[in-house]
Amino acid sequence: MSLFTKSPITEIKGIGEKLAEKFSKLNIETVQDLLFHIPFRYQDTSSIISIQEFKERGEGTFLAQIEKVSTAYLRKKITTVRVKDDTGFLNLTYFNQTYLQKSLKKGDIYLFSAKITQRGNRKNVYNPKFEIFKEDPQKQTDLGKLVGIYPETKGLSSRIIRSKISDLQKETGYFKKLLKDPLDKETLNEFRLISLSDAISKIHFPESQEDIDDARKRLAFDEMLRIAFKIETQALKQQKEVSEPMDIKSEILNDFIKSLPFELTDDQNKAVEEILEDTSKEKPMNRLLNGDVGSGKTVVSAIAILNTIKNGYSSILIAPTTVLAKQHYETFNKIFKNFNIDIELCISTKKIIKRVDNKLIIGTHAILYEKELPKDLNLVVIDEQHRFGVEQREYFKEKTEKSPHYLTMTATPIPRSLTEVFFGGLNVSEIRQKPKYQKEIKTYFTPYRKREDCFNWIKNKIKESKKNSIYENQVFVIYPLIEESEKLNAKAVLVEVEYLKKLFKGLNVDFLHGRLKEKDKEKLLKDFREKKIQVLVSTTVIEVGIDIPDATIMVIEDAERFGLAQLHQLRGRVGRGEKESYCFVIPSSSVEKNSPSQKRLIYFANHNSGFEVAEYDLESRGPGEVYGLRQSGIPVFKVASIHDIKLLNKARKLAKIYLKEDNNSEKILQNLFR
Repeated sequence: MSLFTKSPITEIKGIGEKLAEKFSKLNIETVQDLLFHIPFRYQDTSSIISIQEFKERGEGTFLAQIEKVSTAYLRKKITTVRVKDDTGFLNLTYFNQTYLQKSLKKGDIYLFSAKITQRGNRKNVYNPKFEIFKEDPQKQTDLGKLVGIYPETKGLSSRIIRSKISDLQKETGYFKKLLKDPLDKETLNEFRLISLSDAISKIHFPESQEDIDDARKRLAFDEMLRIAFKIETQALKQQKEVSEPMDIKSEILNDFIKSLPFELTDDQNKAVEEILEDTSKEKPMNRLLNGDVGSGKTVVSAIAILNTIKNGYSSILIAPTTVLAKQHYETFNKIFKNFNIDIELCISTKKIIKRVDNKLIIGTHAILYEKELPKDLNLVVIDEQHRFGVEQREYFKEKTEKSPHYLTMTATPIPRSLTEVFFGGLNVSEIRQKPKYQKEIKTYFTPYRKREDCFNWIKNKIKESKKNSIYENQVFVIYPLIEESEKLNAKAVLVEVEYLKKLFKGLNVDFLHGRLKEKDKEKLLKDFREKKIQVLVSTTVIEVGIDIPDATIMVIEDAERFGLAQLHQLRGRVGRGEKESYCFVIPSSSVEKNSPSQKRLIYFANHNSGFEVAEYDLESRGPGEVYGLRQSGIPVFKVASIHDIKLLNKARKLAKIYLKEDNNSEKILQNLFR
């Protein structure tokens, strides 16, 4: 039966149902999936040394003749293989592999790849890899050449994966029969790329580093082109959309800005100008407000909302949680107090939105499922962009006759490379400056051995702040878990809260976590805000947007378990007022000195800019891990770098041409590497 890229892998010779189940665990279901399952690193065993040199180096690949094979049946079945070459002899030890007694024949020549293990004074070579020597390196499968190491699963090693791809290569003539190149020769020449079949052949079976580089260059281009099509298709769609343009109500906006108890920063002013300029056009605004924690994104959005309502339209603000929606409701009622704005809170799917136009609706994503939205909706603001999927974001455009203007706000600063790739169709306003009244948060990496000293210092700091029977300083203590876990050696809220109650005797200690009922959460936060609680112990449920101006100290335990962007978000829960504020990151006792975990935390303690922290985290851990965005459509690249903006721009240029010429993007997308 002839193979196609969409054929199930059971069509490949030697892959039955049992092996197919194992491949399925690696998301390999079809022939194309197997071809596109590529090595994440390479092992070079092409440099062959003598037995004598192997003994001196302690590791390497050597060529030797089988001299003798013997098996001893002790507690373990131990097979000893004695091999030789012109420079000497060597004994190799294999455990529980008695089949070698028959398969390794005296006089046969094999390649071996191994390390010497030293235990006390004894040196041994355990379970070395081996392959019969075939003289022509191209005929070798695993040793004596450059070989790829693949993502594996139990019962499916790189060796098995490689052999199945090798069989496929032989059957299909270097994949030329199988892979239809989505790019024409003219494009390949223009961008100096090799064909897809050559790239797949070279990525799996390279003869040199140059082969790997050429293959990766082509495959990275395919990955970026896939993103580019998405961005340019969205841009074309947006060009066809029409929105209601709005006048800039300068007099009212100036009155509002003057009513604020602080001055806007230059970055805030610039963002306001960009947003008002966008909303004055018939083309719907599609802007990302990318700001650092505590940089005043909410005030910027308030100016856009005020302008919308004073133009006679409605606006919707969506928050990620009920607590945050209620907090926004309180904030907007306070700042719009003298501006005659109708504000409605919608936090339940059962709640019907009142049939009144020209207002602000604040709520959670429950709003998304309301049947009746204001007919005059002209601005949608989404707080904490990455918690909402693309489909949800499209919802409002379908619900209204004309497309509303669209402003999204980040909870955590997003590095430029990620905004280009993930939010490619959006214009971006950045707010890096903090309000002038805010003091820099002093952040300290606190080794585990100094943990108790740290808590004692905090206790004294709280007690010193007592004025008229009220403690002015308040502290958050954050843990990664609610309860102790057998699998994870991490501290938990419910256990540590008892320890902290003893330690902070005389102070009010309480705890907050995601399993609490909404009303209990709200009561705790209200008590904390009113200074009835001095120490609030919590999980990351307080991570986003909780605003307690008098909270001045943040302690994060087992800090290595959090991403740096998440740590920065937690740090942003303090230092929101004018008081001196502190953040202590304490690793668990298992974090070793100079380990990568410790270095990350020290970097965090030394950098207060959320943009710098996010860029560092993105480099070291990747976007899916940092932002939890895998489920929201963020690209997970196998080859391309998310930082390669030049490559994305090249790919966007090509995607524009293809979409303009024949709009045959679906066919191209089906055949691109992914």
